[in-house]
Amino acid sequence: MRARAVLLIVASALVAASCTSPTSTTSPTSSASAPVTTTPAPTPTGATLADGSPLPEGCTGRSVRSETVGFVADGRAWAMDPTTGAIACLFPVKDPGSFAFGPQGDRVLLGGLRVQGVTSDAPTLPSVGASPSVFDWGHPLGLAVVFADHPGQPEKRFMDDGHVEQLSSLPKGTYQGIAYHPSGLALGFIVDEGARQGIWLSSNEGKDAQRLVFSRPETVFSSLAFSPDGQTLWWIAQHPGTVSEVHDMDLTDRTGFGTILSRGLDATAHGLQLAPAGSLKAATQGADCDHREAMVIDSDGASPAIADATGPTAALGWLDASTLLVAEGGCHETQTLAAVSWHQHAGQVTVLAHDVDTGAPRTVLRNAPTEVPAPPNESPPAPPGGVG
Repeated sequence: MRARAVLLIVASALVAASCTSPTSTTSPTSSASAPVTTTPAPTPTGATLADGSPLPEGCTGRSVRSETVGFVADGRAWAMDPTTGAIACLFPVKDPGSFAFGPQGDRVLLGGLRVQGVTSDAPTLPSVGASPSVFDWGHPLGLAVVFADHPGQPEKRFMDDGHVEQLSSLPKGTYQGIAYHPSGLALGFIVDEGARQGIWLSSNEGKDAQRLVFSRPETVFSSLAFSPDGQTLWWIAQHPGTVSEVHDMDLTDRTGFGTILSRGLDATAHGLQLAPAGSLKAATQGADCDHREAMVIDSDGASPAIADATGPTAALGWLDASTLLVAEGGCHETQTLAAVSWHQHAGQVTVLAHDVDTGAPRTVLRNAPTEVPAPPNESPPAPPGGVG
């Protein structure tokens, strides 16, 4: 800009000279500016952020706890703050597998039961070749993973040295669900025992197992979860051809169970997710990944998390007491991640990223209970009957 101003002053002086000196034959020459061409920015390939911009290059930097959304895209694992959009690359990854963060968000379970630490003091362990069908991280710190990948007793992998032990005291059967009590002192299981299924509770070492509930032959338990305060055990019972119901048991009693209003859940509902505070719950229904639908369960029953979704959706877990992480995409497709803020029986959708491979909450467990509530009498209660 400074050089251009000097040229204009010189040109003005020459013009003035030509006006006062009629004998002068000199006149200023003007030159046309060359046209400026702009090269359009290339269209990003692979995953993009909500505004269409590509993911950052490389994989440097450190994540912070506010980055509660994790996902895999372009061969790297990422963490994102769903409020500000701040993003950090965690590590390169080839096989994300289950891609489930531990309860403190500092370690993640990958393919083959490999463990990748996110912070400097978190463990990183090699694969053991397992492909668990069901699993859960130890609570409240993530010192172990309990998993099952075939009929028989579940196994437990410890984070101190990576060794695996079988929980041989548990009943034999096919394990359809595993949940760690938030205190870390107990385990809940769904066990297919042949003619029917049962929900069992044991110590964190798989000992002193007690069957709390058994199903009628036509009923299937699809998932279970403990309440954040550890006082209640929740589960979904699928009634083929009709509906799914959400049940709860007070662990200080264990002589019966309740049923909450779950109108709107069909007979395929699974993947029960409890918000870290309040009463909201989520599930996914649908017979396969091309027909799944994320559902939020509140006092009015179950409603689609994204009412106008154009593709299949799945509930990945709660980011806080009212915000659900949802993936949109079918079988063998990349996914769009969105945060759904639920208020007054409706959701406000905020898109976070497009064309990611998989996603998961990376929240931090806080104020975990320190004990497992038990009935006042010491003798184990009789199973309360079926839920069919």
